[in-house]
Amino acid sequence: MDFVKLNKSRHATKHFDGKKIPTVDVKQIISAASLAPSAHNIQSWHFVIVESDEKRNALLSEVNPGNHDQIKEAGAVIVLFSDTNLVERSREIARYGADELNDEQLERFNSRFPQMFETYDEFYESNYLSINAGLITMNLVYAIKNRGYDANIILGFNRTSKINDLLEVEYRYRPELIIPLGTAALKGVPSYRLPQEKIIEIR
Repeated sequence: MDFVKLNKSRHATKHFDGKKIPTVDVKQIISAASLAPSAHNIQSWHFVIVESDEKRNALLSEVNPGNHDQIKEAGAVIVLFSDTNLVERSREIARYGADELNDEQLERFNSRFPQMFETYDEFYESNYLSINAGLITMNLVYAIKNRGYDANIILGFNRTSKINDLLEVEYRYRPELIIPLGTAALKGVPSYRLPQEKIIEIR
């Protein structure tokens, strides 16, 4: 699909018809989204597809009540996490990509980047992870729309390790966003965009 057309057709959708999305579709959407750029190509994202009714209902205990219906009605629910163990993530990339990375790239991921990540304070690391989470999230919603589904991005939930407990996810992963997706008879509507003169400067 043309990129501008894709953008103009993508709107937040908060009411779904409950029709389940096949897991294979969700995995393919995530694979497409994972082509997103990231700082140092660290790919600090981690996805959980919440399939079981038990886990989805448990998740509601940490979600603002106003967001419950879309999670209940969605054809699939993805929870996005960030990997806070950047040193290990870097070395994982070196291990799994050893056959595709050249010597210089391997040195970066095995040595140079881990040394750099160890110097990050909590504030810097948090911002670093948030920027990468934003990059993958936009790719994700575009991939969802390109696949023929609609979605929303939920920030209204308790972003604490309780999410890890409920979904049985390692604590190294920080919960970031919940993305319900599916099909819906009632489509989202375009939202207002500021004019160019309010967002662009030329020097």
